[in-house]
Amino acid sequence: MELERIESLLDAGARLITLVGPGGIGKTRLAAEALRRAHRARPRPVYWARLAELGWDRGMVAEDVVHSIVRTDVGPRSVQDLRMSTFTTNDLATSVTTSDGPEDNRVLVLDNCEHVLASVGRVISDLLAATPGLKIVATSREPIGWVDEYIVAVPPLSATHASELFLRRAELTGRPVPDKARQWEIVAEICRHVDHNPLFIQLAAARLRHQPPGKVLSELDGGAADKRLAWAHGARSGADTRHRGVYDVIAWSFALCAPEEQLLLERMSIFAAGYETDREESPRNGIELDAVVEVCADAALPAEEIERTLERLVERSLVTACLTASSVRWYLVESVRVFARERLLRRAPAEADEVGRRHRRYYRDRVSRGRANWYGPGEQAWMDWARSACDNIMMAVETGLSDPEEALIALDAATQLLTMWIPFVKCGGRAVSRLTKRALEATNAVTPVPRQLQLRATSLLCWVAMWQGNTAEARTLLDDAVAATLPRGFPGLFWRAAPEIDHGLPASVEWMWALELLHQHRDITAITVIARARAKYVAEGDQQGAERARMFAVIGAAMLGDRRVALGETEVYLQRSTSARSTWSLGIARVLRSVALARHGFCDQALSLTHTVCTEDLLEGDTWIAGWVALARAVALGRALADAPARGMDAVTTATEIARLIGGFRTAHRSLGTAIDRIPLVAVEMEFTTRVAVEVLGAPRYAAAETDGAGLRPEHDELQRYMRGQLPPERLTPVAVPASEDSRWTALSEAEREVAVFAAAGWPNSAIAAQRNSSVRTVDAQVAAIRHKLMIGSRSEIARHIPSELVERVRRESERRPVRARTRAHTQCPAVIKG
Repeated sequence: MELERIESLLDAGARLITLVGPGGIGKTRLAAEALRRAHRARPRPVYWARLAELGWDRGMVAEDVVHSIVRTDVGPRSVQDLRMSTFTTNDLATSVTTSDGPEDNRVLVLDNCEHVLASVGRVISDLLAATPGLKIVATSREPIGWVDEYIVAVPPLSATHASELFLRRAELTGRPVPDKARQWEIVAEICRHVDHNPLFIQLAAARLRHQPPGKVLSELDGGAADKRLAWAHGARSGADTRHRGVYDVIAWSFALCAPEEQLLLERMSIFAAGYETDREESPRNGIELDAVVEVCADAALPAEEIERTLERLVERSLVTACLTASSVRWYLVESVRVFARERLLRRAPAEADEVGRRHRRYYRDRVSRGRANWYGPGEQAWMDWARSACDNIMMAVETGLSDPEEALIALDAATQLLTMWIPFVKCGGRAVSRLTKRALEATNAVTPVPRQLQLRATSLLCWVAMWQGNTAEARTLLDDAVAATLPRGFPGLFWRAAPEIDHGLPASVEWMWALELLHQHRDITAITVIARARAKYVAEGDQQGAERARMFAVIGAAMLGDRRVALGETEVYLQRSTSARSTWSLGIARVLRSVALARHGFCDQALSLTHTVCTEDLLEGDTWIAGWVALARAVALGRALADAPARGMDAVTTATEIARLIGGFRTAHRSLGTAIDRIPLVAVEMEFTTRVAVEVLGAPRYAAAETDGAGLRPEHDELQRYMRGQLPPERLTPVAVPASEDSRWTALSEAEREVAVFAAAGWPNSAIAAQRNSSVRTVDAQVAAIRHKLMIGSRSEIARHIPSELVERVRRESERRPVRARTRAHTQCPAVIKG
């Protein structure tokens, strides 16, 4: 894309084009390739001035520029004459091409301008003013600042291209990476940690001369043990001195910064690293201005100067700005963060500690503010913020564990994070629970011991342990909590035998007990214990705890209650969530309502409700809700299939969708660290639904369809897109059924079957007409007849009726359909074809 933009700017007559990006990103290579392509299309003289070796912004730079591009036998003319005559006469300069050309077709490349910006700016202004036809392409780590400058930002490599570069460079070391999936995953991780920067990838690959890929990855932990700054280029010649190692690349840019810019960069290293993304709204990337001000500002770095200084660091390619439609966030890529952190710790360890304390309190306070927004119109906005801040919240917890007083702040932040479901929504429950356990242990050294906070944290860890399938750990946590809160001499296990009795347990312990009854034993008396816990939460003034208890009471009612309880409780909860204008809670309420409806025979209403969730409540990246919608839809389809068995293709189609939804549900929750099959509350309903689908498809075909659904990638929201009918055709295998099982297919004429194959493969009617030497009008009529005979509502449903013996042909036709059709199919056709 950048190549095409440079070419189009040259052709459009742009006078100054500046390629901007961090060191090692490939600006020089990009400029050379763009000009080679432009020269092939339209021969032009190209003059190349390499400025990297010039001294830092000194007055003689103009002479250096001139002498680097003009012929050595020009004679004793003045620098000013030399500068102008070089581009206004036919003097030949050292250039990429030696072809003479018209005066308005010349290009001068000024490579590596960032350290001589002021002088180069004057040279550029003089040259462009004196030579109207001249075009200048500059490469720099920051813009030149000319009034009509066109800036082309040079991005990192894509993940695929980064891995390919690493593999090629590995071959040069004589230690190629084995062709094994795990090794390639390690390569991808290495590339991500070095920010997909081409130079850093080459340096990482050079490490293979001394150690295997796994060991190279271990040197990139982003923390105190990170070793990338010590990496050096293995080559003894051919390497630019600025590019000898990761440290040299970043140090060159850092040295160009003003003192206040250096100070801000160092302090920003307390924040989690960010990364390049091609998503317009990245769910976890960057920090807002308020965070930078609160954490980094003081007398030495005034708050009112922070934004301007940030913008300067962005211009210097040391800080990255993440722009969305309505906001801007900033971040340091991992390599810059490691460099800045090392400098801060070496220069002022006490200052690093103070910045860490500010960072920890800032995120603890921001997380705590969520209490006021919980279960209301501000809930979704707060959860969006928490998802974007998740890495920083976890870093605030982790960096506070060595000091007991700071561990108290860390435990408070971690507990709030668990309270609001964020680990299940995005952060990863295992990482948060592990840090919460460590913070819990660290607070034992605090005087007095914060028993109430510890008990709340324990109850949440018990909840997470259940979802992760750690039943024994959850039981131990509950037993220990009960033992710590019941009076001495209370009969050991008596409390488990009498859930209907209030034994005086605190709200958090009652809630843990209720979860054990609900999740592990499918015991309807859990609702009684939850009600008791909720009343105690209310008495304590804990609104979050009360709302969480209410939600789990409704979960119990939906999954276990009789018709009256299930339908009554879910209806009330749905109405309440609607009135509260809580988007996320409304999605949960609709899922629970659909499960209750399906369990009690109202399958059409249940399916309609899951469709509403998909179209109205599901947000980008919300894997948690998407998984539950998939299960609710599978349950509804399974109950419908069991209660009123369909015939032929209808049954196969329904059973296949069930299998895919179950597969997608498992993958979604596995990505969040939850072990669904170890939670009887959910597993029993899944087993029933699976059994119904297996009876229709048979075990082998069911397994194939579930595997198909399991391949839907959570990181790309493919489960959501599948349920909305927006998944590209080639992502899934066609529903295979013998023609004898689908009498509708046999009703099609021979010509209609041929057209149906092309339509199922994603060909538009115009392309089908051209392929069959027919008219578009005829194909339109044939497709209409096909839809009528198959009794389907849209063209995209034709794929569901393709007989098994034609599946391979549909796949082949899908692969060779016209490119334009392929693009449209990616965005419009919700069919079921795997390429």
